[in-house]
Amino acid sequence: MNYNAQRWFTLIACMLASMCAGLAYSWSVFLKPLIEMYNWSAAEASLTFTLLMSTAGITAIFAGKAQDYIQPRFVMLLGGALFGLGLACIGFIHTLLQLYLCVIFAGIGLGWVYPGGTVTNSIRFFPEKKGMASGMIAAGYGIGPVIWAPLSVKLINQFGIITTMKVLGLFFFLVIGLLSLLVKTAPVNYQAIELNSNSNITQTSSTEKNWRQMLRDPLFYFLAITFTLGEISGMMIIGHASPIAQEMMMMTPAAAAGIVSLLAIANTTGKIGWGMISDRIGRYPVVILLLIFGGLAMVGLALFKSYFLFTAFIIIIGLCYGGFLSVMAPITADLFGSRNLPVNYGVMFLSVAIAAYVGPYLAAVVKEAENGIYTHAFVIAALLNLVGIVVFGIFMFMRQGKISISITSTNLKKNTSYANRKAI
Repeated sequence: MNYNAQRWFTLIACMLASMCAGLAYSWSVFLKPLIEMYNWSAAEASLTFTLLMSTAGITAIFAGKAQDYIQPRFVMLLGGALFGLGLACIGFIHTLLQLYLCVIFAGIGLGWVYPGGTVTNSIRFFPEKKGMASGMIAAGYGIGPVIWAPLSVKLINQFGIITTMKVLGLFFFLVIGLLSLLVKTAPVNYQAIELNSNSNITQTSSTEKNWRQMLRDPLFYFLAITFTLGEISGMMIIGHASPIAQEMMMMTPAAAAGIVSLLAIANTTGKIGWGMISDRIGRYPVVILLLIFGGLAMVGLALFKSYFLFTAFIIIIGLCYGGFLSVMAPITADLFGSRNLPVNYGVMFLSVAIAAYVGPYLAAVVKEAENGIYTHAFVIAALLNLVGIVVFGIFMFMRQGKISISITSTNLKKNTSYANRKAI
């Protein structure tokens, strides 16, 4: 079967479904309305974002494993149903526990949509452009807040938070379900008819490892720690973008929603841009650049308070966070193979879940301890980026040593074989 046209339809459908799932990045606009309506603390309300993202990260593993038995379109369909119903059920809550349960339910669906039914299938369809495909899917996820943040603010102002959640939940339930009908399943070793000769396919690993073998490889842990440390900064800002803009820069809720939209645009641009750059210059140089730029931006937020610089640093952080998500799946495929990518990427995606817990919670705790000031949280995040550079340096050293050992072993086998033939 000729998949060359169908793979593009699948990519676009997955990108649009991920855009719906991108409501998660708009979550900060729901915090203040929930706090004001139910008189919950900032830490209690902020935990909803942590639960949403961390649940999605954990669920991604099971969504990947499910693709051994069902097609990606059914994974996406189930995810859309759970995500939509979880959001709609928030419209019927009365207690904090009920809110948490609904958010966890929505988070399960979120993980089955993104990355579950969208990322790995799309990457398999584009072996010559893995960075681009991963970047586009991640970009769909990141661009969502450009639409959903201002729309949600308008709906909340007009109808209230309860009705807004019901409307959004029903909408996503229907749209993601329809998009799943357009998704085709990529063959495991699919090769496009026309390969891009400039793509960086030489990075692809010849070793296929399942998740158990991957977990026995020390490289996995250094890589996962690097991703976690790098993503904390982005999660911290994404989880608190609206409150930070309102409380640090004294912006109105509408203006703060604009900052959320700018963050989403930067996030999206970073995912597509860094993904395509990684196809050209390699994944690993991109990771180093993301850690450096992200750390410097967090330092900038701690030191400078002008509107222009505040916006610039927010944009840089969005670009860097998007970059991490765009290269994560390609690096996992390059290092551990594509055959088991759905599950392997789900395991690697746990770094997002950990960052989703640490980043927003760290910001909330520091803010309360410092009487509403986020500065020290920014400094801590910058230091974590610095640690990430060190950890990734160790990863690169170990990987290079492993490659050298592999090459030496291969040459030794060839020389031994040649010597045996000569002796005969």
